[in-house]
Amino acid sequence: MSNLAIVGHNAPPSTIELTEATITALSDWMKDNPVIETEEQAREAKLLCDRAKVGLDEIEAERDKSVRPLNEQVAAINAKYKALHNTDQKKPGTFDRIFIELKARVTAFLLKEEQRRIREAEEAAARAAEAERIAREADERDRLAKENAAAGELDIDVAEVTKEADTAFAEFEKASRFADRAERDTKVKLGGGFGRASSLRTVETLHLDSYNLALKAIGPHPKIEEAILFAAREYRKARGALPPGVSTTQERKL
Repeated sequence: MSNLAIVGHNAPPSTIELTEATITALSDWMKDNPVIETEEQAREAKLLCDRAKVGLDEIEAERDKSVRPLNEQVAAINAKYKALHNTDQKKPGTFDRIFIELKARVTAFLLKEEQRRIREAEEAAARAAEAERIAREADERDRLAKENAAAGELDIDVAEVTKEADTAFAEFEKASRFADRAERDTKVKLGGGFGRASSLRTVETLHLDSYNLALKAIGPHPKIEEAILFAAREYRKARGALPPGVSTTQERKL
């Protein structure tokens, strides 16, 4: 056997190996003592508890020692890059703030252009509606003229009335196509650059208008309870007591 093998064999057990041995000892003792009934058992359990606490502290200390340099390195890297760009929208970097301002200016233009196109679409729709009214009236005159001519009424220029109706209908069709196109074009798309065309999109933002109404409608919810209890602790830190509606219980634990 080589010297390296001997050294490795005689090396002290690692923290993880010691922890595994402690876990086995605790498990074996608990199998043999499902219920603590005597002071002797309690003292043995106390010794195991102390051993477990030491083991847990050692595991955490070794883990922290192993990852701390890596965490510090990661933190330094994150600080370097997040100073420019941070995915946390509440803590934008320099690049983020400039980009946000640029997008705000483009958004302002697109909103203004969209409103202009909406007004044009509404005006086109109104013109189409008026053209439709004129066309229907011309069509009705054409129908009446043909009926009256068939009944023997004189001095009726059926051809002229029909021509007027056809012209009015053509104008209506033209105005209708223009209105449809104007309606489709209300969605502004900004081309150019090397990415996809930019356009406005609808983003939903929820606003809490009434705590009482919302809580009453939603009812009990674990996340709401967690948030309220968190806020209650902050309230107690600031005012020295829990807010009305929140109580506390105390439990004796090891």
